[in-house]
Amino acid sequence: MRTLIFTSALALTLTLTGCQTPQSFPTPDATWKAHVGQLKYTNRKRTLIGDVVVQQRGDAEFQLDFIKGGGLPLLSLRQDAATSRVEGLLAHHAWQGAPDAAPSTLRPWLKLRDAFAHPPAPGSSKSLHAEATYSGGQLTMLFLAFPNDDQRFVFQFNR
Repeated sequence: MRTLIFTSALALTLTLTGCQTPQSFPTPDATWKAHVGQLKYTNRKRTLIGDVVVQQRGDAEFQLDFIKGGGLPLLSLRQDAATSRVEGLLAHHAWQGAPDAAPSTLRPWLKLRDAFAHPPAPGSSKSLHAEATYSGGQLTMLFLAFPNDDQRFVFQFNR
């Protein structure tokens, strides 16, 4: 009986210590740049439109919250220089790790940090699948398409 209890306790300990603790990311403050508006997200299965809040500081720190009316969180994304965390209905379950190790459906979401850190300049494009519009020096629209993943993002921001 003692062996069974010891084995059960050891198995439970190994199971619980094998879980990954969610990394804590910084809380945005006045040093972060914020974009508030709408996002139209399209993949081969669906098109969703909802509210979006994008916050960034420098090239590494990035946060995105995509919310459907009534406060339904569709996707929450947190990134720093080395780690990313995605959760919400579109993520299907919480995922955390290095962006290169992300499930294929999340990889376009994890590329958004770079697109916001270095959006296409007015009148030019980094690639055939990106376009940005500015008004008064502020980003008002950002279109990004990832044809290999069949995902498209159209961000519209308030001034």
